[in-house]
Amino acid sequence: MPAKLRTLLFSASLFIYVLSSVSPAKAQVDQSYFDYMDLFELQMVANPVISPDGNTIIYERHQFDVMTDSRFTNLWSISFSGENHQPLTSGKTYYGNVTWSPDGSRIAYTSTEEGSNQIFVRWMDSGASASITNLSESPGSLSWSPDGSMLLFSKFVPGSASDRIASLPSPPDGAEWEKPARVIDKVTYRRDGGGYVEDGSTHLFVIPAEGGAVRQLTMGDYDHGSPSWAPDGQHIMFTSDRSGNADIDPNNAQIYEMNIETGEMIQVTDKRGPHNSPRISPDGNLIAYTGYDDRFLGYQETDLYVMNRDGSNLRVISDDIDVDLSSITWATDSRSIFFRYDEEGNSKVGNIRLNGNVTMIAENLNSPSTGRPYGGGSFSMADNGRFAYPEGTTDRPAELAVGHFPTRMANRVLTDLNSELFKAKKTGTVEKFWVDSSVDDFRVHGWIITPPDFDPDKEYPMILEIHGGPHTNYGPRFSPELQFMASRGYVVVYTNPRGSTSYGSDFAAYINHNYPSEDHDDLMDAVDYVIDQGYIDEDNLFITGGSGGGVLTAWAIGKTDRFAAAVVAKPVINWYSFVLTADGIPFFSKYWFTEKPWDDPEQYLERSPISLVGNVTTPTMLLTGEVDYRTPMSETEQYYSALKLQGVDAVMVRIAGASHSIASKPSNLFRKVAYITGWFDRYKSTD
Repeated sequence: MPAKLRTLLFSASLFIYVLSSVSPAKAQVDQSYFDYMDLFELQMVANPVISPDGNTIIYERHQFDVMTDSRFTNLWSISFSGENHQPLTSGKTYYGNVTWSPDGSRIAYTSTEEGSNQIFVRWMDSGASASITNLSESPGSLSWSPDGSMLLFSKFVPGSASDRIASLPSPPDGAEWEKPARVIDKVTYRRDGGGYVEDGSTHLFVIPAEGGAVRQLTMGDYDHGSPSWAPDGQHIMFTSDRSGNADIDPNNAQIYEMNIETGEMIQVTDKRGPHNSPRISPDGNLIAYTGYDDRFLGYQETDLYVMNRDGSNLRVISDDIDVDLSSITWATDSRSIFFRYDEEGNSKVGNIRLNGNVTMIAENLNSPSTGRPYGGGSFSMADNGRFAYPEGTTDRPAELAVGHFPTRMANRVLTDLNSELFKAKKTGTVEKFWVDSSVDDFRVHGWIITPPDFDPDKEYPMILEIHGGPHTNYGPRFSPELQFMASRGYVVVYTNPRGSTSYGSDFAAYINHNYPSEDHDDLMDAVDYVIDQGYIDEDNLFITGGSGGGVLTAWAIGKTDRFAAAVVAKPVINWYSFVLTADGIPFFSKYWFTEKPWDDPEQYLERSPISLVGNVTTPTMLLTGEVDYRTPMSETEQYYSALKLQGVDAVMVRIAGASHSIASKPSNLFRKVAYITGWFDRYKSTD
């Protein structure tokens, strides 16, 4: 992980000084503008969990520690009315995975307060809490049995190491030999953010809610996930791919039901997966899950399925809502299901009846992100229809909000954690826009961030910032990363070109086996729209994006020279090499292409930005984390070398210790923005 933060103690201006080798000296950011060090003042709401009776909400409060360059969380409690707001924990560690006992008298959660991550139980009447486990691996997916006597959870169980291939002598006593070789026999041998994959599998366990011995429920060399209880408390539901071929053939987990006393296990589904998040209805008669009929495509819309408990009478009930559904929760009467979805870049909560009728009950869900404005956020339902969720806007991070269904009383925001900060700090104003596609009937949705103290009679440099995925979406959400750019005098434009989710399956699936393509035109249409507003300096257009956005940035500068400079962040440059080195080796060649690369290399080359490098004249920075296993550093190195061979002014920035999630460390978020804007400042025309 990145080196410990030390330089932040001085001032944000130090980052500008560090950039002196990349760009000339810059003017200081106005002290009244939202800037780097203000990130350490932000507090953000996440993962609220409402009690069964709907009277109390516990939520995570996320903050950042300047001394350790890290995020920490604490748990806070508040009544549904907004009263009795108080902390349950304090400190600079981690608390999360909160779940209420069925009678509301206790909560379970996980925490690292005693060192390693363990399960804790808190008695709400007395405030007493205790760890009830001593696990060597982190637990997850906590849930209470219906009678409150046990907790179900998942945990990784290490397996045996790979067989030795070579017989080697041992070093003499006191000798210092090089560490042993790493023997790899898995297809997916490393994961971004997690490092090299250990031998072992994820299994399910139960433990008495008052502590005691842990009992392992599942066995074998298979992963098990999405566990949930049946109403009888004697059975659990989960997913697993037990075909023996999961390593090379992903996306095929089936639903199983297990009797936790006898260990008897029944496979409920038999068609190809995925079958995600199975949940049994409160009356015990039905199972709901999310998934799709797998056609081996990069984008396939996730539907909501319902079937009888034995797997019969399977049907899709979400045909009338043309977006992806997730995070399903049954209503207590077993007649409808609550779910999360994104629509036109806005994260929402909906309710769907078994006949397919859909009602939107909350919008503007947010996650505690410090990076770009991606979708996110969770929700929690009480037995009486009260619910809680984190709500955010373009100018404020997530706060705690509540509502009630089906009365449709107006949703209310209960907290205001950052009001004092934003009384003193100005942020850029965010305005949405739509533009008609220049190539077909699609419309492209986007947002414009104008700098603080914006004057429409002046002209400003513009940054086009492109999202990754590519099947994700940007939306009207507070983004410290983009606000930092706006504070430096740039108009920042972000859009959802075709391939983005939340605009229907046709829009998202357009780039299946066709990426990049007309998504490039969508981006240029957005640029033209913003220029037409009259406040953009056309000599100072800049372009950047990360991951899929890095792909489209490199593609764009191979298609046009309209941009004064570009920053290509954590890109894919050569699809042939990417599908053989990324952490999703079994997935990408199978779902994003129709053939393996050696069977049809032209298919890979024609969509690779490296194929256009001969056209590039735009000064280009490459910026990637050194331990990025999603879009490996080798992709960046290829493009950097090619640009140098072409005589293009190029620089490569390698973020030490960073994975694909560069912005997960505050200091690396600052570095990312500082290097991007520093590079653009270098090529900014002042004529």
